Amino acid sequence: MTRPYVFVGDRSTHGGVVLDGNPATLRLGRAMACVGDAVSCPRKGHGHRTRIISGDPGLLIDGRPAARDGDRCACGARLVASRATTSD
Repeated sequence: MTRPYVFVGDRSTHGGVVLDGNPATLRLGRAMACVGDAVSCPRKGHGHRTRIISGDPGLLIDGRPAARDGDRCACGARLVASRATTSD
């Protein structure tokens, strides 16, 4: 079973929020996040925005891997999915 996918509005372990997603992949009104999408990061010294750097190579959206629970941001944070939405 794959890990749950991450959507705009989901959180990171640094307290940030997923800011971008692909509007072609709406689930309950929220866009699915992919590698390269923006995430806020409130941690001191991390800037205010970071990017998703890992995702599911088995689900590409416009050529970019979809982000899942536990995938990483460039600042070192991990993503936290708010729903149990998977491809299974």
